Amino acid sequence: MVDWTLAAVMAIHVLMAVLWTGGYLVTGMVVLPAARRNDAPEFALDVLDSLKWFALGGIVLMGASGGGALWLLYDNELPGGQRGTALVAMMTLYGVFALTSVWSWYETKSAREDGVRELPTRLKMAFRTNSLVATLLVLDAALIGYAV
Repeated sequence: MVDWTLAAVMAIHVLMAVLWTGGYLVTGMVVLPAARRNDAPEFALDVLDSLKWFALGGIVLMGASGGGALWLLYDNELPGGQRGTALVAMMTLYGVFALTSVWSWYETKSAREDGVRELPTRLKMAFRTNSLVATLLVLDAALIGYAV
């Protein structure tokens, strides 16, 4: 029998994962280089400002749905072995991703307040770090789903 509560929780979790990680991957790999090539830092800052709402929603909904899934699947106890280790890695990466998202928001706000003519290196590094952590989260999710 299908547990529809668990299905809904996991659907929310996966949807927010796609929006959050995908948003940072596209930003780091497409928006930042395009802004540099086209000398359009204001356009990039507009995109980066709008991304913060996806990130905020991701932080809240992924945390809640991930905790709900942990409660529903494992009765609030982490499994042992490789699956438990992979879940701890996922929670750690989630925390790092939340912190680097805050860093990105701060750098975007600072760049806008300074009226920059080109995107600062720290801003680009913040979003590239988010892209790296997003990739690690996706790989860990694949590991949890298919390998352990």
